[in-house]
Amino acid sequence: MKEEEDYIKVNRVDAFVYPLDGLPVMVCYLEDGREFNLFYVPIEIVIAINKIKKQYEEDSILGDKRETIFDILSFIPEVTEEISKHINKVTIDDISGSVYIATIELKFDGVIIQKRMIPSHAIYLALISNKPIYVKKSLVDEQEKERKKGGGEEEEKK
Repeated sequence: MKEEEDYIKVNRVDAFVYPLDGLPVMVCYLEDGREFNLFYVPIEIVIAINKIKKQYEEDSILGDKRETIFDILSFIPEVTEEISKHINKVTIDDISGSVYIATIELKFDGVIIQKRMIPSHAIYLALISNKPIYVKKSLVDEQEKERKKGGGEEEEKK
């Protein structure tokens, strides 16, 4: 992968529920100053990202005080350390219809394995393991073009 030519690094990620219509959104702030948006992300991911960022206000959305798998993963330091040993990077690198696809690059005993994932889940794993996230430049360009013509929103489904 030629990150510098084909991919743009994500500097920061925010996740929230859009106040007007209750739409769960993830915003990736890119190194080149642009944004890449994921809409319809699972609300559990929005809450989990805010918890690891110590922003708990989204907790009241579900009204459910039970922990999720995302809470447990980030709560156990040995788990995040072990995950961190195996993740190299996450890329959002494809789209099928209106659904984005991410690739997580894993390393086991020097062997690189790539797995296709739901982007919000892959981003969460990158965040808890402190690994880089990249977005394919052509996807960012296309989303920007759609936004300028007042186009629709890209969906991410479970």
